[in-house]
Amino acid sequence: MLETIKVETGETPYPILIGEGILLKHMLPEMQEMVMRRRWLLITDEKVAALYPNLLNVFPGEMISQVVLPSGENTKSMEQATAVLENMAEAGITRLDGVLAVGGGVVGDLAGFCASIYMRGVPWLQIPTTLLSQVDSSVGGKTGVNLKKGKNMAGSFYQPQAVWIDPLFLKTLPEEDFWGGCSEVVKYGIIEGAYMRQWLTDHWSEITSRDPALMAGLIKRCLECKAAVVAADEREAGLRKILNFGHTAGHAIEKMLEYKITHGEALRQGMLLELELACRLHWVSRDHCDQLKAFVKKIPVTTAIRNLNRSELAAAMAADKKNRDQRISFLLPREPGGIEEILLSPDEVIRLLAHSENLSD
Repeated sequence: MLETIKVETGETPYPILIGEGILLKHMLPEMQEMVMRRRWLLITDEKVAALYPNLLNVFPGEMISQVVLPSGENTKSMEQATAVLENMAEAGITRLDGVLAVGGGVVGDLAGFCASIYMRGVPWLQIPTTLLSQVDSSVGGKTGVNLKKGKNMAGSFYQPQAVWIDPLFLKTLPEEDFWGGCSEVVKYGIIEGAYMRQWLTDHWSEITSRDPALMAGLIKRCLECKAAVVAADEREAGLRKILNFGHTAGHAIEKMLEYKITHGEALRQGMLLELELACRLHWVSRDHCDQLKAFVKKIPVTTAIRNLNRSELAAAMAADKKNRDQRISFLLPREPGGIEEILLSPDEVIRLLAHSENLSD
């Protein structure tokens, strides 16, 4: 069954197609037609290339070449972006050609960033292969690379021509990466409210078994939420910030641990810390906070995170690109419902997070 979502973004609306086997078994006629219009440079990573060595044969259009990147968050660097751009120039890519990003969030962010700045912009397609990228990062046009100062500090808003999602890719996803993607799923459950959390709870066993039909429905639910937010606030001037719940602390944890943990595990811990902040600010009751924490903890720990220093964590969060006026931006749940922004000084964060789980003085 094919699911379709239209992302309405200014001058460049685009479709998301979600369906079991639409890439790994049979490409739809409308997909074939889009691919046949251009020549393509395919960008992927070592894990995807090893799992799907015949990936180029899936696409009926003319492939100029294939770029295989190292796997992992450290690939999102200006050095790797420069290498990809040089490869694009050497391959003779023009504005009439395009980029196929086939992989997880790292591949999508880097490939989209390169597509946005090469010749001031060439078309690109997103083909996400991980749960995290399928439910979140492939949609919305955020592209970027990391700098020494922090995550995604250099980037652009640059929408793809389309996003094509095949849940069959999830069958080969390592456990750690699958649970990392579930962190983004749980984030939507907190943003959307009790109905979404109950649906996720009722279907948790099918989710963990990665049933393709159920996963297609789950991906659609998450992306309908994101598409609506993106359409209302494409460049994150207001409403779109709610999607950053858990990410201020999560990105800081990733940076502190030198990206040696998955984004999803960092987000899991980030959500727990930010829920504790909301409770100590009296934005949510202790009972509600504990209920939401229990929901987050449905995701098993894949990498133990212990004894992060509070002051160092606050300093890392102080470098977040969302901050204003030397205060740290948090998007936190607030009863009776919804997510709201609050700006806190590093000293306030250190005080509020005293005696928190996995933090030390």
